Amino acid sequence: MLPLSWPGGALGVAFRLGVNCVILSALSLVLFIYERSLVPIYASGPTTYTLNIAVLLAVVLAAAQPVKMSTTNTLLCGVLLFAAAPLSTYWGAVYTARWGRAIVGPIAVHCAVLVPLVANQATLAFDINPLQSAPSKNLVGYRSVAALVVYAAIYGSSSWFAVDSRLDQVSESRVFLTWAAVLANAWMITYPGRSASNPRKTKKKKSPFPYMRPLMLLGFNILWWPAQRFLGSPVLPHPLPKPHLHPTFPMVIHSSVQSTTGLIVVGEALPPKSYEGGPDSEMHSLRYLRASHSLLGGVWMGGKVATLDDVPPQVDSFGTPLGDSIYGTFVLQEAARLVNSTARAGQFERALIIGLGAGISATAFNRHGLDTTIVEIDPAVYDAARLYFGLPEHPSTNLFLEDARTWAANRRAVIDAGTPHPLFDVVVHDCFSGGGVPEHIFTVEFWNDLKAALHPEGVLVVNFAGMIKSDASRLISQTLKASFSVCRVFHDSQGGIKEEDYETELMNLVFFCTLQRQLTFRNARRSDYLDSYLREHILSSLPRRELPLELLTGPLEAKFILTDSHNPLGKLQNSLGHHHWSLMRQVLPDIFWETY
Repeated sequence: MLPLSWPGGALGVAFRLGVNCVILSALSLVLFIYERSLVPIYASGPTTYTLNIAVLLAVVLAAAQPVKMSTTNTLLCGVLLFAAAPLSTYWGAVYTARWGRAIVGPIAVHCAVLVPLVANQATLAFDINPLQSAPSKNLVGYRSVAALVVYAAIYGSSSWFAVDSRLDQVSESRVFLTWAAVLANAWMITYPGRSASNPRKTKKKKSPFPYMRPLMLLGFNILWWPAQRFLGSPVLPHPLPKPHLHPTFPMVIHSSVQSTTGLIVVGEALPPKSYEGGPDSEMHSLRYLRASHSLLGGVWMGGKVATLDDVPPQVDSFGTPLGDSIYGTFVLQEAARLVNSTARAGQFERALIIGLGAGISATAFNRHGLDTTIVEIDPAVYDAARLYFGLPEHPSTNLFLEDARTWAANRRAVIDAGTPHPLFDVVVHDCFSGGGVPEHIFTVEFWNDLKAALHPEGVLVVNFAGMIKSDASRLISQTLKASFSVCRVFHDSQGGIKEEDYETELMNLVFFCTLQRQLTFRNARRSDYLDSYLREHILSSLPRRELPLELLTGPLEAKFILTDSHNPLGKLQNSLGHHHWSLMRQVLPDIFWETY
């Protein structure tokens, strides 16, 4: 019964078409998994910058077929390529990332790993031609049309896998190696064997080993699955069952899980053996929260935990002491409490946090006695902030794990319908990550929805990560200015900002906006600091941190007002993805980005 051959007639066409659908679906999954495996090392922007070009190149190569080989040889090449894919993808990304070239590195990995994978499977799809006979399957017309179909099919179905949460617990290695096993089984089933090599022989000899092929199939599948651990990449299992202590470097990964917005990792840089406590310039004794290749926040740990007057520090859910935030921008957001130009001054009761991060500002508002509500799209981010960064547990009435645009629209609809809801005195909007931005929550329509939940005397706080003088900053600032009566903007830089840095340096800028006619701040006092040296430093220097709003807005123009129908913000920020990637590589050494 082996090897198998294609049935004839309509059944053969249907059978070939079905096999092609399986191949293209698998190829779409492979593309999704390949991209997912590169994003933690290269971030989304640099990874996808030339990804579609690489796929198109692979399909064109398959259509041109510069090296002709039989279908069985194509299958065998596929086995080897996919068996090597877990290690080649990971180490290719790791070593090229160490070049420090955010664009060149992914291109090198695409060419070395992705193009051969896609070209191999596209060739297989072309060869299994469901519509034409074998002699005409290599016609230029057929292969050109087939190339377009294959390219469209790969990208058309790849996005389906992004919304399937079941894949969050499936490793990239498993996908690559499972498809390698499928191809290996197909090769063993279809390989013609020695007897097919001499068609002139009319007398068939009975094989002395009639069960050799079934035994090969059985033996391969028995040995293949245990052997996968030697072919898999060194990426940690997701979710991580227990903390992982790096064998050669002082660091530990507390948590690592694939989730809504990507890979969410909680790691900690441990102190070197020579460290004796106190401040120093080395990057250690810190706990960080990362989403793929972006830091969402972090705190100092161990010997770098310090408080004013030696007050006992905050602790995580395990009782481990936590220090100050490693970023000043989250503390700068707390300056909303210092606003004294509204009737609610000194009487703020409710705060809304959109985009939780490590929960630094949410925890601070809670400690100041504000009833805090959280809107966070990724449940894994909330879990990490709760377990490892001291965020208090929030009841379901104050926790919304959903997209902020949906939440704001629903809240406005409820309020417009006459259902009473308490309004928020402070709304903090911090949704920049990985150099990109969810552009749909920066439009006039979104701000109008959000204003329905904001107290008329309240304050909106918006964090922006980018350059002071850029089209992106103009879009953000002009849209806010068009949506609110007054806005002011501050920076969190420790050493000040030089004019020559306005158009080159990425930094955190925090906007404060209100519907009132003026916006002023009182001086910070000891009770505002929550026993934190960083808060004392940031809040006491607030006046020196202000930038002229006109520096960001530039001349007012309608084209810089973001709306649902006119929103270039996402593309602009994505174009800066390589810049943000380089910045992240300066914040933490390579080993931190390579361990997840």
